[in-house]
Amino acid sequence: MKMKTEINSFRKDFVYDQYSRIVLNFKKYDKITKTKMLEAIYQVYQDYTNIIDICTTRELKFLKKVLLAEQSDEDDLYFDPFDKKYDWEREILHDKFLIFCGIHPRKIYLPEEIKDKIALAVKNTHWKKQKQNDELNEIIVGYCKMQGSAFLHVICQMAAGITGIKEENIWQHMMMNKLFNYYVIIISRDYETIGQKIPIAIYQDYYNIFDELEIERKKQGLGGNKEIDISVYKTLFYNDFDIHNPKIKKFLTELKKLPFYWSECLFDIKAFAMLNIDRTPLKEAFREVPALQNTDLTNFFKVMDAAMDEMPSGALNGFTPNEAKNIKVREIMQNYKRKQEYIKQQNACIGPKEAKVFYKLYFGLLDFTNQFYRIKPEYKIYHNKEINTYEIEEIIEKFWQEKTTIISEFIEANPFNFNQEELNLTREFEKGFQDVFIIAKYELEYTALLHPKGLFMVKGLNGNIDELIPYQSLPYPTKTAIIPFKNYLVYDGILMGFNVKNSVDFVDMVEKDVEGKEKKYYL
Repeated sequence: MKMKTEINSFRKDFVYDQYSRIVLNFKKYDKITKTKMLEAIYQVYQDYTNIIDICTTRELKFLKKVLLAEQSDEDDLYFDPFDKKYDWEREILHDKFLIFCGIHPRKIYLPEEIKDKIALAVKNTHWKKQKQNDELNEIIVGYCKMQGSAFLHVICQMAAGITGIKEENIWQHMMMNKLFNYYVIIISRDYETIGQKIPIAIYQDYYNIFDELEIERKKQGLGGNKEIDISVYKTLFYNDFDIHNPKIKKFLTELKKLPFYWSECLFDIKAFAMLNIDRTPLKEAFREVPALQNTDLTNFFKVMDAAMDEMPSGALNGFTPNEAKNIKVREIMQNYKRKQEYIKQQNACIGPKEAKVFYKLYFGLLDFTNQFYRIKPEYKIYHNKEINTYEIEEIIEKFWQEKTTIISEFIEANPFNFNQEELNLTREFEKGFQDVFIIAKYELEYTALLHPKGLFMVKGLNGNIDELIPYQSLPYPTKTAIIPFKNYLVYDGILMGFNVKNSVDFVDMVEKDVEGKEKKYYL
């Protein structure tokens, strides 16, 4: 039988959804008919490797069984394609127009238009390689289902950490693999704090709520990354829900007992869970179903709420509402502890007089760096009272990269006629270094900067650092440089922060790390 004779029985919006997933350069909805969409899909399938690429191992094995059943009447080769255990394969292969189901007789058909291509796909499948692709897709698609949307580089980092596959290979897979692109659409968007044309993966079903998801994520998003068992990604890939969670399993069981077409409400349930918004409209929608007018839904809604509190939400960065509640409690406890332990800093800086000397030396070195490497030859730094640190960021980076050479050349040339004491202080800059630190704790006379090399006790310059970074923001990751100056360690006057929200786990980790580090007052 030909699929072309069956296509008129399908809704156009359904056909278009599949067409736009499978065909790369698809036309607009009102510019193409259902028949033309099917022809375009089957044109893709004319290359049988595309059939392999858009299917999982389970789907290809099901197609193989259908082919064998058609070729033999022997009982030992017979299988029931309508067995419940094949529900997923039947549904997804039907959606991809690789099979269709006959009602009279009850039978699975392979479309005549591409039957020979399906046979070639099954015959030429490299099953080990296919399984490896499955394992990667289960993780990255499952992650997209959990988050709703995610930056591509984040997916690469996450998947590389789990699988050991190189990030660039995962990136290429996401660009080229038809199965991944069947489930996930890749777009680019500009972000003021990150950059332009940042590639984003959006799970196809959530494309129409992507903007709303972005809004809710800004309002509700939690810091940190959720740790999860890989098996849950696999479960989400094949089932949309974590069917092993008893509360979710109970809810799905109760949902299927209701006297209506329950499958039609699944998207709304997933969307409300993804956005983690007030469920009242969802419950009202249930009450308005004609078949449920005389059904008491009170207990059902309790079961539904309990289940949805266990479903990951993209608005919560993949955490469930129950996990979010626990995180909020921990945040409150951490904030209370931080407030109780905070002591307003006093004498935690070297003061304006000494800071003036420090800036004279540092700006002298930076000016010399600029001229030595001809970075911004017309830009004057020494004795410039209106320095914009963002304008000299490249110069600062160059100084710390080449500090030994620069300091040696500077002292020999002494371009600003420093006296011997100033030259000696300048020589000490070579012991300093620039890196990412964490402002971990404020003490009465020092600021503790956490680094893998130790806990450095640093002084501010003109003022105390707690006047710049409030204690409520700690721990505070920052890029800066620490430098020995006279009898103290100071920072270079620049605290370049990162636009990240600390997770409760990160806060706990920093507090634990601080306890185990020896305080360093000198380099």
